[in-house]
Amino acid sequence: MINQVNFEGYLTRSWEYREQRFMRLANHRPGENGKILSDYVTIQIDPSLDFDPHRVKIGRLLRVTGRIVGRDIVEPLKMVVAKSHDGVELPDELSTLVIRRPTVQILATGVKVLAGAKTPKAMTGQKEKPVKKPELPAVPLQPGVDLAELTASN
Repeated sequence: MINQVNFEGYLTRSWEYREQRFMRLANHRPGENGKILSDYVTIQIDPSLDFDPHRVKIGRLLRVTGRIVGRDIVEPLKMVVAKSHDGVELPDELSTLVIRRPTVQILATGVKVLAGAKTPKAMTGQKEKPVKKPELPAVPLQPGVDLAELTASN
């Protein structure tokens, strides 16, 4: 199987944890009504890579090459709930419960700062053209029938 990733995104933050370097990149895509939506990806920098994300200005466009890796993050349930921004309060007996939260990230084997990168139009105040929603075929769904087979026959 091939596990290769090429990803471009804007640097939103960088940090070190247990002698490993990480950064988070935001990739912008068109949304509804001309708005920009962002997808955030965590990047772990390969220890052999000579790249210091602290020397790169927040907001710069980076191109990362590497591979997808999965791992479990072990943290208290209270921290997970706090990150959800829903204002949910946990009972005291649950706030000390430690859980494993699976996550996927990119292990970067190459990072390049792109020169002259433009910021997304929404950040500069310009409007982007509205995106047309794809129309789905009027095919009735039936249990056990693959939708791809239904649309291919039309």
